[in-house]
Amino acid sequence: MIKQLLQEPLPRAEALQDEQWQAISEAFDRLRRAVDADDRPLIVGSSKELVEGVARVILVSYDGRTVPDQDSYDKVLGAAHKVIEHAVSLGMPGNHPLRQIPESAKKMAGQLRELRNAFGTGHGRSIVHEISDEVVEASVHACLLWVRWALSRLHTALRGALSPLVRDLSESVFYGGDLASRLEAANIPDLDPPQQRLLGMAVGQRSARQTANVRMEGIEAIPEHPERWPAEYRSGALHGFFLNGDGQVFTYPYAIPATVRALLDGHSAPAALVRELDDALSSATWSVTFQNSHQEVLEAMRHATPLLPTSGREPWTALMEGLRERVPESG
Repeated sequence: MIKQLLQEPLPRAEALQDEQWQAISEAFDRLRRAVDADDRPLIVGSSKELVEGVARVILVSYDGRTVPDQDSYDKVLGAAHKVIEHAVSLGMPGNHPLRQIPESAKKMAGQLRELRNAFGTGHGRSIVHEISDEVVEASVHACLLWVRWALSRLHTALRGALSPLVRDLSESVFYGGDLASRLEAANIPDLDPPQQRLLGMAVGQRSARQTANVRMEGIEAIPEHPERWPAEYRSGALHGFFLNGDGQVFTYPYAIPATVRALLDGHSAPAALVRELDDALSSATWSVTFQNSHQEVLEAMRHATPLLPTSGREPWTALMEGLRERVPESG
């Protein structure tokens, strides 16, 4: 029976590097050879080894996290499971079956450490334990159940991985639907606040460079499902839309009304957000582009004022006045 389970190849995420896939493939082949030879201690040991290898590959491929050799099996498995669980659909409660079923698979895989300690390779033994069919089958089933689910989910997790997404927002082409699918995979509400802000900043800066697809899918889409866009993401996007990667004032005037409205409407503290932006702009130098377009920017900001939440209009007006006072003298 277990030989049939091993005939189906493991799923490979598109973004997985060749050397990472090779590590998984070698561990999978070792398990298959052990089953073919009916080497029962090796079957148990290889089942645990494949799970741990996949877990380590998940961590290094997702965010470059290398796990020390001395870290426990349970710690490595738990960290990897958290990464791929993060890719589960937005807003799904912890008690939902689609979370509970993978959690049960992880618990099964977690027991492989005990089975390997009792029966598997990797320990010198003074006596030989009889390894029943049940032990062998439980080991292989527990291994493959989690491994297949984890590798299938890894494809989605890597599409939403933060570092590659931020990098691509700086330099790659985004066609219609590209950013929307990657932001969904990133599961923004589950990111830590600094990560939310970093991602928002990258989206805002790319939007200010007149990339319409990024602006529509990463900012103007916010009112459709406001609960999916946390305050820190919005704050980062607003700052990014007015400050370039060098920390200079830079923006795209004709998109200001729609952008600012989408980011501030529904924000928990729009006035505080505008004041924070004002502080950042007051201490930043002006890019050459902004110096040449500041009149258009100020006009676009004036048109945006009535679109803002009431509490944000006064600080927004103060922000505009501060920019006017800092207009460089001509000649």
